[in-house]
Amino acid sequence: MFGMGFMEIFLVLIVAIIALGPEKLPSALVEGAKFFKKIKGELSDAKSSLDKELNMSELKEDAEKLKASVSNIQNMANIDLDDIAKSAEPKQVEQKETTPSDTKKSKKEKISLNKDKEA
Repeated sequence: MFGMGFMEIFLVLIVAIIALGPEKLPSALVEGAKFFKKIKGELSDAKSSLDKELNMSELKEDAEKLKASVSNIQNMANIDLDDIAKSAEPKQVEQKETTPSDTKKSKKEKISLNKDKEA
């Protein structure tokens, strides 16, 4: 206990008996026991609160990681939805005034495209 052997403890008890006397020694031992019990309780409270704080910091770190992964997934989903929305928009074809010669060309192009598809 506290690096003290049996002889050192025995010497301290003899000095306490001589210094305090037989009348005050029992009350002094009770007060000393209460003091050590209080110190032990305070140390255990400090240890438990420190453990709780360490656990809370770990939980906060886990929550931050989870939040980051959720926002990453959300960003990926938004990008995919934007791509889908862009591909779903009808393509606007510019219409220009056609002349009779243009219509003949476009009919020839359609016929040639149909032949290419069949082949």
